[in-house]
Amino acid sequence: MKTHILTTALAAFLFGAPAVLPGPAVAQDAVSVAPGLRLSAADRADLQRVENYFNAMTTVQSSFIQASSSGYIAQGMLWIKRPGRVRFEYAPPSPILITADGIWLTYQDNELEQTSRVPLATSAIGVIVDDTVVFDDDLTVEAVIRENNVLRVTVSRDTLLEQGKVTLTFQDKPFALKQWVVQDAQGIEVKVALLDPVFGIDIPAKTFVPNSYDRGADKGR
Repeated sequence: MKTHILTTALAAFLFGAPAVLPGPAVAQDAVSVAPGLRLSAADRADLQRVENYFNAMTTVQSSFIQASSSGYIAQGMLWIKRPGRVRFEYAPPSPILITADGIWLTYQDNELEQTSRVPLATSAIGVIVDDTVVFDDDLTVEAVIRENNVLRVTVSRDTLLEQGKVTLTFQDKPFALKQWVVQDAQGIEVKVALLDPVFGIDIPAKTFVPNSYDRGADKGR
């Protein structure tokens, strides 16, 4: 069924696929960068803007569209409460619910009543909801690109080696996160675009609690 094909694509986005290990990062004045990348003064200023943006963010609620380069599309609502809380609620026909409680990222198929978990730090969304976002030894800058009122920053980290790289896309003026793209080692991309984000709202703690049928959860993953 197409629903389950889409489910597989969503799982790959969050839980990753085998990857080729990158070369060691290089420190440039406390900013960790990929080998061969040289940062300009403008690059450094933009990276500081990204750090400040995420570290000032508290909560986000938004509808979203998720699309993979293999042709599958999903949509739904997301809630983020930094640090570490996430809820992705996919619209039918997708049966998927994804939540994070600050430690675990929980992936649930409501149709099959199946649950699996991975540490939040190993997921792509972990880059956005870290306690503090800093481009240091843990978060390596792969590229900084500016064009047409858009800033794109591509990052990787040791705990994301199974998922490749994450590209964060910001509207420049006013500065705001618009989407992120995860690329795995096989070159498959999954893009999540925020459609109408609302920031700084109150989000109840129960929003980030997974469904109660998780008796079959694989807590060892």
